[in-house]
Amino acid sequence: MQKISRQRIIEGTRIPGIIYNYHYHYVNLDVYEDGMINGWELVDLSGLKDKLNSQWIVPQVPVGESLSIHGLGAYKVQSARWLFNKASYYRHVKKIVKRLNSMMENIYTISKGEKQLQEQRKVLYSPKAIDFYVNNETFYQTVEGEGFSIFLKHEKKNYMANLVFYKDGRVTCYTSALQLHYKLKDIEGLFQDGTFFTGFDQPTTITFESLGEITFGEAEFSVDSNEKYKELVDTYQKLTGKQTTLEQCREAYYSYLRSPSEQTRARLKELYELVPAHERIFLGDMDSRDSDYIRIIYHPDQKREV
Repeated sequence: MQKISRQRIIEGTRIPGIIYNYHYHYVNLDVYEDGMINGWELVDLSGLKDKLNSQWIVPQVPVGESLSIHGLGAYKVQSARWLFNKASYYRHVKKIVKRLNSMMENIYTISKGEKQLQEQRKVLYSPKAIDFYVNNETFYQTVEGEGFSIFLKHEKKNYMANLVFYKDGRVTCYTSALQLHYKLKDIEGLFQDGTFFTGFDQPTTITFESLGEITFGEAEFSVDSNEKYKELVDTYQKLTGKQTTLEQCREAYYSYLRSPSEQTRARLKELYELVPAHERIFLGDMDSRDSDYIRIIYHPDQKREV
């Protein structure tokens, strides 16, 4: 039998969430209009209840534990005021679904047979959500974007936010209640003046809208703000079809391997140091990371291990 497939766009939104997988991880919980929710695994509303009962998704982090935020760092919870328990967080997510789909029509339920088929095929679905905004309701013209989590200082309060930059140069910072619009050319200055930040050297209270308020006592580690800005520039390059510093660096690495010389090594060093520091581990595979780049650039007398 000939196989075909089709895709359908399901719209949704992001809300703050926490996953407990040996450690506590802050995530954007993707909530869709068809009642599906993605927190490292796409589940229906019943599956969300199971995830809460098994404590895979949790509404709180105990004092003294660390909260890891992808691309930012890990921060120890000194005190917190949480908005939800397990039951009320489920109701909160269901309200978000209803806000997206007021009639609660075409709500998807994963059947027993579908679950068995996934187990048989050994697959776990966790589709990547695509950021977009509607540029024109006529013909429903949209502009795609991409973003990351960042701390935001706004009107004397600190927030956990999503900074999203779009192909047309629009930049929007989102919390559950705020939408702040910026121009791409102004973003570097906002990183430099502390409007957007990644760490702190004293206890700092961060508002996680629709989740709670956390005072972090210390940062166990955090990405440098300047390096985070470099990541933003790279991501925008990728969005607009241009080479990222990571791609340029990989090319320089293979050029060096083909023609090792001081000139190609110097070019590799130049491009390696342009790659955001926290992104350099992705230059190689999961095992080697950027170790061979470091050997060539900083320890050229060492022989390559094969």
